[in-house]
Amino acid sequence: MKLIMAEVFNSWQGEGGSVEGSAFGRRQIFVRFAGCDLNCAWCDSREYIDPSRVSRWRYEVEPFTAKFEYKPNPAELEDVVDAVLRLDTGDIHSISYTGGEPTLQVKPLKALMERMKSLGFDNFLETHGGLPELIEEVAPLTDYASVDIKDETARATEDWRSLVLREVESIRILREAGVKVYAKLVVTPETKIENVRWYAELLKGLAPLVIQPREPIEICQRRLMDLYREAALILGRKNVGLSFQVHKYLNVL
Repeated sequence: MKLIMAEVFNSWQGEGGSVEGSAFGRRQIFVRFAGCDLNCAWCDSREYIDPSRVSRWRYEVEPFTAKFEYKPNPAELEDVVDAVLRLDTGDIHSISYTGGEPTLQVKPLKALMERMKSLGFDNFLETHGGLPELIEEVAPLTDYASVDIKDETARATEDWRSLVLREVESIRILREAGVKVYAKLVVTPETKIENVRWYAELLKGLAPLVIQPREPIEICQRRLMDLYREAALILGRKNVGLSFQVHKYLNVL
């Protein structure tokens, strides 16, 4: 089985904060898939959005060195498995499947998740959640999940409200499958409080929410605190947290 890959590397999970389901601060092996059907304004993996332009993928040759070797796409599933196993340092919390959007390649994703489970690893899915019918296929193999709530300011798609509803449905599917799942909301100075209230109402009783300022951080602390408070008043004071891309401050992948 083949897949369009971007990279495989060993690092810390730098997002998620302290809410239930987060792997923040845990050592993970990251498996980044190429290709995404959205085009968010602040995408930090823009070079991987169009899979037809990702002619090769890279894999870290030794854990935590950021030294890479390259292979052509499409990748062989067994080559990806081998790259992951080479990076196992014995302290891995889980395998993070990220992108791009990994569920767009749901068959090889599912096969890879099955292999990792059989080898004793937990699976951590990072997804925009806009494709609940595909989420349903991998939910039974998923242990942890981070699902985006795409704010209006992301400009991910014209019908952003429908996208949010699909994302919440994906969270529901994962939750019903027993996955430890949280929602991640990237906010900007233009994020509307009434939108945050709506997201919180949709997530109430379903999943905790982390609020993550867009990088580089432009939103003022007062505004960030206001958004946090509005969400916590609806979701409960222990179901909201802040998330920052800490790996960038540590200068790691």
